[in-house]
Amino acid sequence: MGIGRTFLGIALVALVTAGCGGSGSDDNASRPADTAPPKSGKELPVAITSAEPGLLTVKTLLRALPPKPADDAAFTERVLWTMRKQTVAMAGVPGKTSAACGGGKVSEKPGVATRCTVTYNGLKVPWSIRFDEPTGDLKPYEITDAGQAVLTAKSVYGRFWREYNRVSKHLRCGRMPDLELVPHGKDTGHRGQYASAVDGEARWADVPVSVGEHGVVFGNGRSPRSS
Repeated sequence: MGIGRTFLGIALVALVTAGCGGSGSDDNASRPADTAPPKSGKELPVAITSAEPGLLTVKTLLRALPPKPADDAAFTERVLWTMRKQTVAMAGVPGKTSAACGGGKVSEKPGVATRCTVTYNGLKVPWSIRFDEPTGDLKPYEITDAGQAVLTAKSVYGRFWREYNRVSKHLRCGRMPDLELVPHGKDTGHRGQYASAVDGEARWADVPVSVGEHGVVFGNGRSPRSS
């Protein structure tokens, strides 16, 4: 299994802040919003016609989690909350979560990795934490997502609408499972699709879907531009 995103931290300090993923576009194509749907080409099966009301943002993410542990709470409790937070951020929509570490607690012995699991709506997401050698009074550590990320269909459809509805009124996506575990930061094989015009000819433009630290990413992560 490949190594995924790593989050660095110092004991007693919060690790990560969740944000919003970007999206991508085909830089060689113009995308007027009123482009007619193409008459030829492979049309993906799911029409995206409205926003997803449950889509999380930076401001609403914390509402989808249990209360953040106090600064004087057990270190393992605070680490597990951070892992849950990052898992929900990747999923992009609220879900029921729980978390536990092997042996019941995080080992603070330098070089020893503790494997933990966050369960999101029944899907088990692996994480690990490892402490490095202390530096003075500081105890640096890293949290790693083990190269896997959570993908939800609602997040894909909702983010695609949010990022692309201003450049085309004809949006579609491939059909995908409601929830699945996918490689972190890699093409999932799923696609979004919008009506584009190249040299005056309407065509479907497909956009690869991946999942990064902050959730769904389309194409190269750059925002689409309308002409």
